[in-house]
Amino acid sequence: MKTDIDAALDALGDPNRRRILGRLAAGPADVARLSAGMPVGRTAVSMHLRVLKAAGLVADQADGNRRVYHLEPDALRQLRDHLDWYWERALAAYQRAAEARAREHGMADQPEIIIEKTVRVNAPLAVAFEVFIEQQWWPVDTHNLAGSPGSEVVLEPFRGGRWYERAPDGTETDWGTVLAWQPPCRLLLTWQVSPRWSYEPDPGRAAQIEVTFTPDGPDATRVHFSHRHLERYGPQADRMHRILEEKGGGPLGAFARHISSLASSGMVQQAHH
Repeated sequence: MKTDIDAALDALGDPNRRRILGRLAAGPADVARLSAGMPVGRTAVSMHLRVLKAAGLVADQADGNRRVYHLEPDALRQLRDHLDWYWERALAAYQRAAEARAREHGMADQPEIIIEKTVRVNAPLAVAFEVFIEQQWWPVDTHNLAGSPGSEVVLEPFRGGRWYERAPDGTETDWGTVLAWQPPCRLLLTWQVSPRWSYEPDPGRAAQIEVTFTPDGPDATRVHFSHRHLERYGPQADRMHRILEEKGGGPLGAFARHISSLASSGMVQQAHH
């Protein structure tokens, strides 16, 4: 069945609907589970589900006296193929521009500078990935770009999505963009932070963050965090390397503590089942 791409894109224009899709990517769920922790109530979640269903992105089925929703893989594949057409051309243009800048600044032959950190968390693979991308654990009070720390961190769950912090007054400060979205195993982001700790609009002059998730038994996951392309900071590369080597593990440690807290309260098992 051919998907109405325009309707699907319109449906994804709302951040709460994108959040619902991100949760359904971890497995089927009913309205009660999808509503938990959402910024809107169950009635609004039900309305968003009707829009997603009308667009062909979501389907449902009866399970006793409740309805369980799941993603429609074929519709998502068609939407992915549509966006890939633009993505491949944009990526090729970006690569040409980045290579030209590297030649211009004499960076073409510089070796890549990477910082790598790993943590093992007591959560199944799909749950670890879902909790990670929801970003509720991010220590925004100490790791932020805004003049005043934001109240939350948002990671839009799709390739090309934004990564940013939002202040209590609704002001948003960009951090980067999702370059690769491969749930539940891999995530690649631009980390567009300048040596002055402000937003760098040119991704060719900023670093990247790659996060991979590997099963480590049935109920544990090894999360590998790589801060890549620090050489792009040029004369500031060594200084940025020292700072990130010392403090860059803060968010990963906060994530591990958040997972541990969820596991202690039984919420990890609930999310898995």
